[in-house]
Order: sequence, then structure tokens, then C-alpha cells
Amino acid sequence: MGAALRIVPPEEAVRRMEAALDLAQDPQAQAELALMARVRDGDREAVIGIVDRYQNELVGFFFHLCWDQLSSEELAQDVFVRLYNARERWQPTARLRTWLYRIAHNLWIDHLRRKRSLVSLDAERGEEGLRLSDVLAAAPSADPDAAERDLQIRERVRGALAELPEGQREVFVLANDQGMKYHDIAAILGIPEGTVKSRMHHAVRFLRDELADLVEEPA
Repeated sequence: MGAALRIVPPEEAVRRMEAALDLAQDPQAQAELALMARVRDGDREAVIGIVDRYQNELVGFFFHLCWDQLSSEELAQDVFVRLYNARERWQPTARLRTWLYRIAHNLWIDHLRRKRSLVSLDAERGEEGLRLSDVLAAAPSADPDAAERDLQIRERVRGALAELPEGQREVFVLANDQGMKYHDIAAILGIPEGTVKSRMHHAVRFLRDELADLVEEPA
């Protein structure tokens, strides 16, 4: 028997059409697609170009999830290894950045399954006015208790973010640290955009409640 026909929901079909149009109209996206086509053909210089462009960004993504520089660097390196190993299966249907973060997301899930480590809590800002960067700002050096107080605040933030469900935490990091739009996060995680918005809303609300005494409301 042949494979079952998969019916694509109308909203998914529209999203794919919009994504294809977006790619066609974006010169940078077209340049990256051409670069990835070279990778698919085994051009190692093209791989180096991609690494140079995205290595620091991916290290930052993992660092804001695991709070460990060495692990972040290793995971980022694994992204490029997987990218190269899967080059023959690549299809020019999404931005290179989106594809890289899909790989990064899958690597992070695998990492969590191997080692249930705490994620980073250094996300800087959230929607609805949450500004964790203000919470984490260094205290005045003239205060002899500043260092201890700063450590206590960071532990509070770590504890609050560690309480978030994994899906909410990853959405929060992608939106805040990586500056991604909801539709990009949806494409990376393979979930509806409405789910991304819901997860972000719940994450921000929880963090605001947990850190209410630390976060200064905007004037």
C-alpha cells in the first residue's frame, strides 16, 4: 500500500506560501540559500562561512538555556556537525537560521534527556514590561553588602526560571535573548504561533509574579 496522503491544514498552507514569498523577496535569505546549496554539494568553505556567521549566536542561545559556557560551545559545534551530516536532505524551504535553530532545538531536547540540568536564567527582558536586566544590574560598589545581595537576586531569578515548564522556558529565551518573532519560533519548534504566544504569556506572568518585589514597573 502507498503512503497515506497528508492533508495540510489551510493555515499551514498559507504559512508555507508566505514563508516562500518571504524567502523570494529577501536578498540575504537568497544569499544564504545559495550558501547552503554549496554546503549540500560538499563545499567545506561554505560550511566555514556558516560557522563564522552563526557560531556566537548559537553559543549564546545554548548558554541562556544551560548557563554553562563549555556545554554551550559543544552544543553549538554539534549543530554544525548535524547540519553538514544532513546536507544531502536539505531543501530550500526555510531560512538557514530557522533550520539551524530547528537542529539546535532537537539537540537541546537530546541534551535534557541525557542530563537534566538547570537552564539559564539570564534572559534579559520579556513582553509586557518585564525587565530582568534591571534585576540583574550590579549593585553600587560602595555598599559592602552589594556582592552578597547581587548573588541572592541572581539565585532568585535562577529559581524562578527553573520553575518554568521546558516549553515556556525555550520560547522565553528564543523571544528575549535571540530576539525572534513568534512566527519564527513557531517554525523552529514546530508548533502553532498561537501556542508560542500562550507559552510566552504564561512565562511572563509567572516570572512577574515570582519576581514582583525585584522588578521595577515602568513609569
